[in-house]
Amino acid sequence: MNRSVSYLLRASCAALMAASCSAAMAQDMATVGEAGSPPVEADQSGIDDIIVTAQFRGQRIQDTPLAITAMSGEALEARGQVSVLDIGSFTPSVNLSTAAATQSNSVSAFIRGIGQDDSNFALEPGVGIYIDDVYFGTTFGASLDLVDLDRAEILRGPQGTLAGKNSLGGAIKLYSRKPDETPGGMVQVGYGRFDRVDVRGSANIPLSESLFTRFSAVYRRDDGYFKELDYGCVNPGQGIAATGRADGNCVLGRAGGENMLTLRGAIRFAPVGSPLEINIIGDYSRDHRQPVAGKIQYADNPLVRSYDAGNPAGGIPFDSRFLTPKGSYTSYADYGDGGNFSTVYGTLYQQAPGSRPYRRKNTADGWGVSGTIDYRLGDSFSLKSITAYRSVDGTSVIDIDGSPLNMLLESLRNKHEQFTQELRLSGSVGTAVDFTVGGFYYKADDLLQYYIGIPQFLFDYMTDDPVSNRSIAGFAHAEFHATDKLNIIGGIRYTDDKKTYTFVRTNYDGSPISGIPLTPSFTVADLDGVSATYSGSRWDYRLGINYAWNDRIMTYAQVATGYKGGGINPRPFVSDQVTNFEPETLITYEAGFKTSFLNGRVVMNGSAFYNDYKDIQRTVYVCLDSVSTTCGKPVNAGDGRSYGAEFEMFLRPARGWQINGSVSWLNFKYKSINPLTAITLDMAAPFANEVMASLGVQYEADLGGAGRLTPRFDVSYQSEFYTQPVNNAVYNMVPERALANARLTYETADGNWGVTASVTNLFDKYYAVSKTENIVNFGIAQSILGRPREWMLSLTRRF
Repeated sequence: MNRSVSYLLRASCAALMAASCSAAMAQDMATVGEAGSPPVEADQSGIDDIIVTAQFRGQRIQDTPLAITAMSGEALEARGQVSVLDIGSFTPSVNLSTAAATQSNSVSAFIRGIGQDDSNFALEPGVGIYIDDVYFGTTFGASLDLVDLDRAEILRGPQGTLAGKNSLGGAIKLYSRKPDETPGGMVQVGYGRFDRVDVRGSANIPLSESLFTRFSAVYRRDDGYFKELDYGCVNPGQGIAATGRADGNCVLGRAGGENMLTLRGAIRFAPVGSPLEINIIGDYSRDHRQPVAGKIQYADNPLVRSYDAGNPAGGIPFDSRFLTPKGSYTSYADYGDGGNFSTVYGTLYQQAPGSRPYRRKNTADGWGVSGTIDYRLGDSFSLKSITAYRSVDGTSVIDIDGSPLNMLLESLRNKHEQFTQELRLSGSVGTAVDFTVGGFYYKADDLLQYYIGIPQFLFDYMTDDPVSNRSIAGFAHAEFHATDKLNIIGGIRYTDDKKTYTFVRTNYDGSPISGIPLTPSFTVADLDGVSATYSGSRWDYRLGINYAWNDRIMTYAQVATGYKGGGINPRPFVSDQVTNFEPETLITYEAGFKTSFLNGRVVMNGSAFYNDYKDIQRTVYVCLDSVSTTCGKPVNAGDGRSYGAEFEMFLRPARGWQINGSVSWLNFKYKSINPLTAITLDMAAPFANEVMASLGVQYEADLGGAGRLTPRFDVSYQSEFYTQPVNNAVYNMVPERALANARLTYETADGNWGVTASVTNLFDKYYAVSKTENIVNFGIAQSILGRPREWMLSLTRRF
């Protein structure tokens, strides 16, 4: 029996024992309560009173027949969760991480093993990300701060009827706190390891009895936990000169650090006694974080050598000498001479040509504005309009090999602009039916600008590719209350998509380019001016039933569909690689239960599902059907199936105590494979953890007039998972890990002042969050290392 299955059995047994004991305890205590015991204190209430809008109307989470995890802003703060990446650690079946070695500003988002780890605009997300009901149409720039949130909702399983396309794995929805009539605010300042500084603040300012404003800001920065070393300084006498720093310091730079600023302002207009409410939100973000902490695990490419003017085949080859010691947070800095490309590369790095080291960078600057209008049409109907514009513009400048050699010089600029409009009409027909009908429009204009330089072959070129993406949808959702206990749900959605990609390939100065001197030639010049279009349409549906056995137990079953949009290969090396790929589709059969006892002090929810997965999209690095076998092409790799189960619990066993936990299990298998890929039927799906689990324990000690002292301990576990479709147990398999965090918070009795001491990665686990491997084309594999143990002290003032 393997470790994951053994772990699952132990966790399942523990969960079943807890469920049985808790249910029995709840029944006994409920009986006592009915006999006239004192009412439950307000501070003993649980999570079942959280209101969610997953079905486009406000419902208690325990009355919502979906696999959904909801966390209030207070719960996120109690756990120290500050970014969207933190949410996945404590949510079953959710894997969130930095997307790739090249772009630390992007998010790899997977739910139940379904998602997307490629931020290229030609590809679609597999998990929808929403901010105040506004769809964020790209994973680039989606590594968002959790700024002044009211709640976060994580929906698992396809949301094809209400959320629409690209939410077949699920959806992550973030909701900001609305301005209200109560003046107040907070300021929090923190300092921690690696010279980390966190500053957070918010202010709620009512202007009149009908006009309210709210402002919030977050600033985070640190120096980085990963060192970039001077190879010549660390290894003198090996033919690569040191940079010649006067202080003799072999550390030239750092990686893994953050430098982020987020601002948000909101205006709410809600006239007293009026059916009208208007909410306008504007936000700005500046994300200038360091590159990811990429550590080379494999290096073997004899074609790449240190640059030797007039002798491209000479010099030192790229091999294992450029691996830094195992267990260290180090790699070698990029500072080799770019030869003929020094001027271009120096310009892209925004520094003088020939200066060393070349500084890698990642930026993403974004802003957005949205306007939501709610209007009540009598007592039974309401109209909602959500209009939004968002933009994100960023760069990534790298040399992928983590050495002073110049294997592949890349400068990437990603610019994304989107406009969305959604209209919803919701209402009730007596007490028998609740419904929502609506329409959705999405238009994105993107720009992909790459500079690619391969000094070894005296070859480089520029791309300047515009991408146009348009989607129009109409949907309807209804819930029929057959009895006061039985509900039947039906939903349908029609979507029409169109995407156009135009390839621009020139020299850096705009002149025509020639092929690279390899056999067969990379006929990149033939791609200049080529345009390709993808279009398609799709019907999605949802049919479900739920039954409330009493006011504490509800069960549900449903079948639902979803899809991830098709598109065009954005990375052709030759013209025959300009091909389309079709949508990825999913049908999910799911059943679940939701239970809540003792006024929410005991909450246990569970679900089991079966996925029928077709036309699975995968990116392959060997094109067997092309003139050039080298490629990076998205293809429909085949069909598969997966099934699994999830369990969550929330307990308040005694005054001051809070325990929350979760466990999930997933089994995936391919049913058929496209023979033009190198995938085999026995390979695992990327980012599909077999087992995930979490446990959190918190105790709030009431010190009377002296205040409150709250210690909290959290631990999360992930089994091993692969990061690429063609599995490699050494170079693209991320080992299992368990991480623990601890916090101690003191608050004054009036709640105005607070001090928190926290430690993340308490036991200093050395681990990878992701891996990238391209041995076939470049002879390289990297691990993206997670953060080591860190401490932080923070001071909070509320007013």
